[in-house]
Amino acid sequence: MSSASLSTGRSARRPARLLQRANLPLLGVVLLAALLLGVSAVGNRPREPLPFDPDSTADDGLAALNLWLRALGYDVKRTGPVQFALPPDAGLVFVYPNQLTYTQAEAAALRAWVEAGGTLVLVGPDGQDGALEEAFGVRSGPRENFALADKQVQPLLPDGLREYWADWSVQDAVLDLQDAPAAVVLLRTAAGEPAVAVQSLGAGVAWHLAPSNALTNRGLAQNDHGHLLPALLRSVPPGGVVVFDTFHQFGSIRMGERILTLQDWVYRTPGGWGVLFAVLASGLFLLLQGRRLGPPVVTLAERRRREAAEYVEAMALLSQRAGLRADVAAHQRRRLKRGLARRRPLDPELEDALFVQRLAASEPPLEPEHLAEVVQTLRALAANPSAAQLATLAAGVDRLIAVR
Repeated sequence: MSSASLSTGRSARRPARLLQRANLPLLGVVLLAALLLGVSAVGNRPREPLPFDPDSTADDGLAALNLWLRALGYDVKRTGPVQFALPPDAGLVFVYPNQLTYTQAEAAALRAWVEAGGTLVLVGPDGQDGALEEAFGVRSGPRENFALADKQVQPLLPDGLREYWADWSVQDAVLDLQDAPAAVVLLRTAAGEPAVAVQSLGAGVAWHLAPSNALTNRGLAQNDHGHLLPALLRSVPPGGVVVFDTFHQFGSIRMGERILTLQDWVYRTPGGWGVLFAVLASGLFLLLQGRRLGPPVVTLAERRRREAAEYVEAMALLSQRAGLRADVAAHQRRRLKRGLARRRPLDPELEDALFVQRLAASEPPLEPEHLAEVVQTLRALAANPSAAQLATLAAGVDRLIAVR
């Protein structure tokens, strides 16, 4: 049989042996952990699209605004899922009604960013985010009547409409500007309540929109709210960075608490629970199976290597029963010649007599007594020695190989 067919046979049998050695229960635990992670990742998403979601195509979603900004060449980004941080090159930031409220420090940082020259579009807030209300002096409240036509007080565009219909599919609210006396009203309701306003803060601008004028999909498609967008983008350079604050907007998905560390993620999210359960299940399985996590600790006394004679004696006893004592002797002959040829220009495959002849003339030379012991050992190994003799001869082979 050729070597190619032998290798093919070995490769065909290898998967079967690996499958036999595989720990199927442990594999089941790993698959269960992967299933839990997948289910938790899917279950972590809301069943219904949330209002003002940049990816939602529902009436109160922002997919149309998101795509429109990208089509205009703007670089649309989002705040990170772990902490609130604006990109250093942000030019315009959209802040919609939040599930996770701003802290005093975050609201102050946002206002400082606007005063430094940024443009903010703030929708609401709806009375629950006190830090934002205090920072910008604007909040939203319910309308006093059911008239949804908002009249233009200040011209947004030269060809803008005189009236814009509010989007009834989202919260029907108006703005309260009592604490922002410098804000300029652009749209008012039929009762005279502000619906859209703009406020200059330092070198920047803050636009305030009621939720019913918040550039939703329905508002852009049916109520001509797109007329607001060119005005919002006037202070943003072409191709600039536009940011949606999704960190605060979708805070309720993260159990209503801030996820700032890996420990928070493990303890407060379904995905983290899945990972924790998988680790505990795997540890319990290994404990019940009596498995170690790593090799056993070996003491210094147990690190002593056995001598070749001990292995030869054990193998000789086994080979004696199997009739392989001659093979063990031949192996020791080859081992002796290879050990001596390692430091000399000799061919260990030579016949014993020729090998000894060339060994005597090689450099470095052997002492006469060592050369005589080599000759004696080779002859003894070729004479079909017994198991006890093999053990003695193997010890001699070790001694001769170590000779310099």
